[in-house]
Amino acid sequence: MRPRRRLLVLAALLAAGSPLRVSAQCPDGSLPPCRLARPALDTARYVILPFVHREGSRSPLLDGADCAEYLSESFGRWSDVRLADRTRTYDALERRGARAPFRIGFGTGLAIARELGAGRLVMGQLWSSADTLRLTVGVYDAARGGPPLREAKARVAANSTHAGTAFDALADSLLAADPGAFSGGRGAEQTHSITALRAYTQGARSIRTWDLAGATRHLRSAIAADSDFARAYASLGQVLLWAADSTPEAMRDRAAIARRTGGLLEQLGATERPLLLAQQAMFERRWPDACNRYREVLQQDSVNFDGWYGLAQCNAEDPVVIRDPADSTRFVFRGSWHTAALAYRKALLLAPSFNFAFGTRARERMARLLLAEEVWWRAGRLDTLPYYAFPELDSDTVAFYPASGAVMARGGHRPTTHALALARNRQTLVDVTTAWVEAFPQDPVAHRALSYALEVIGKVSAIVGEPRTAVSEMAAARRLEQRPAERVHDAVTIVRLLVKGGEFEAARRTGDSLLRTIRAPTSGVAGVAVLLGRPALAARLVAVEDTSWLPSSADNDPVRLPLAAGMTGLRLLAYAAVAAPRESIQALERRVDDLLHTLPPGGRASARSALLDLPAELVFDEMGLRPAHRSTPPGPDATMETQWALAHGDTAFVRAHLDTAASSHEYAYLKARTLVALGDTARAERYLDGTLENLARVYSALLDYVPLTGGLIRMMALRASLAAARGEAAAARRWGSAVVALWSGAEPALQGTVGRMRQIMQPAQ
Repeated sequence: MRPRRRLLVLAALLAAGSPLRVSAQCPDGSLPPCRLARPALDTARYVILPFVHREGSRSPLLDGADCAEYLSESFGRWSDVRLADRTRTYDALERRGARAPFRIGFGTGLAIARELGAGRLVMGQLWSSADTLRLTVGVYDAARGGPPLREAKARVAANSTHAGTAFDALADSLLAADPGAFSGGRGAEQTHSITALRAYTQGARSIRTWDLAGATRHLRSAIAADSDFARAYASLGQVLLWAADSTPEAMRDRAAIARRTGGLLEQLGATERPLLLAQQAMFERRWPDACNRYREVLQQDSVNFDGWYGLAQCNAEDPVVIRDPADSTRFVFRGSWHTAALAYRKALLLAPSFNFAFGTRARERMARLLLAEEVWWRAGRLDTLPYYAFPELDSDTVAFYPASGAVMARGGHRPTTHALALARNRQTLVDVTTAWVEAFPQDPVAHRALSYALEVIGKVSAIVGEPRTAVSEMAAARRLEQRPAERVHDAVTIVRLLVKGGEFEAARRTGDSLLRTIRAPTSGVAGVAVLLGRPALAARLVAVEDTSWLPSSADNDPVRLPLAAGMTGLRLLAYAAVAAPRESIQALERRVDDLLHTLPPGGRASARSALLDLPAELVFDEMGLRPAHRSTPPGPDATMETQWALAHGDTAFVRAHLDTAASSHEYAYLKARTLVALGDTARAERYLDGTLENLARVYSALLDYVPLTGGLIRMMALRASLAAARGEAAAARRWGSAVVALWSGAEPALQGTVGRMRQIMQPAQ
């Protein structure tokens, strides 16, 4: 289509008599067709690629990639030598399918150097014999190619901690300096422990394959073997930041690195020093100082991955809330989320392969980083008080103006520009995940992440003119995925996408097929059972991982729950989501209460609120007031206040306080029910249609958070009933048939609803 559009524009210009300038030669004086101008390469920037192993057995200590790492460290001793960013280098290799043992062609090497803006390409070969490596290395002009500008050879004792001396001499020769002209504690010279060197080398290899857990384990071993090994500390600190590891052991590591930083700096190069100082600031929770250090790195190298990703982290992770310097009546976060989002985008476009560091959690991690859905907010603290904010757009910038947890619990604050801010974040997510898929088209994790990005911008099912949709990308992910557990999660996602696309029969068939294969508790599957009207099955399938979806207390205070209480609360939610059967709900309410009696009295009320408030609200229209209903703290939230007033006949209070602004659709159902109780069925219909007519925009947590799942089906049933009462045959048939399609195989307690929907459909037919 694009060439045709250009021809049409050209024809229009000719027809209008517009003057056209036609050049007979290219800007460089050559004849057409002209070559695209390529940015000038930096002749002081070197990219050093993994060496090719030519013959002999691979050394257990040094392979081709390790040799490149040590040579890079030796090059880095020189202040006027700039090295291509290591993360971007291995990202470029990964995108070209180059993995250990490396076999990198010269043409591929030139292409990588040019992509990274490096004017000089360093490639080497190694031969191993016993404990000795023979190396041949050349420096090439990346712009012109051809024979090496300089070449050097060396012998290295593979199992020696003094291998660094040989790499220093090799680097000096390649840079046309006297061998050994600048010596120092670099790389392998930083330790005299073979055990430490071997562990460090294994850690570096794990980093190159984005195995952060393995890297952490090996680097800890290196430090245990040599407590003065500076490069091991620096590498471990970077891995802990990337992994967002806050386990007790990781916190001890963070404290040790921060404490030792001053004594480690002299052993590191000019690029590593500001990065280690940034780590120290991050670990000491001095986020503004960390941001300043990362900016120093970027001033030296504007395409440094560690600098951009670190700048994102120091802004996004800073929880401090302060008064807005421009308006003392409101609050702001000290760290700029707008800067963080731009920096994340820059980093992940520079090195798409970094997404593999998140493993199968890549989609969830990116969603949290970029806040792409209405349900996510940013959390912080003003002194000791929790504060929260939704994103909004302020003068073309994504901003957050937080309110206290108590205010948010009473209904919070949805900014008028919330949707615009989300659209900005979602487009960033699409940009990043599209680059990932284009770089790694055979990776299922990349397709899964892009599917999510397309889902949240509303491109769910096939759309004319859209080559990529959430459904098509998830189909690609499932086709490429080999791991059984991930295939189960992909099947759950496909069910969700079918519902959001309005394909209810297909959703039921796919869900039925999935549930027949599940024999034990499996995270993420209970929602499918609730969707198909099987709460008892859902209660049997909930897994420990699903407890992350338990609601908080009415005051948004942190709550610590015994695992048994949390699991019982999940089972109660599964039944409450569909408000049936009564006996099961009552039994589980009593069981939760019994389990919470083991808690200290001070935390019992908040825990009870977290586990019992939402189930009580979900079943109110069917079962009336429950033991959890109250008019006293903690909370209650606006929904419970409304239900309490309704039960006590105070409709004036309800009319005065009912908030009909758009909200999460388990609450949309409850608000619609309240409107029906007030006799305002027309408003109830409009409120229901706000969700049902925009299924593509339903949260991606639809099947993770079972109140959303059950709430959606109950909305359909209520809408069908209201339409039938008003004689709206088309609407009654549409939503009645949706309920029948999804709940035709429901458990007995829900078959009454299915029967009513069939009766509603009969006159409509």
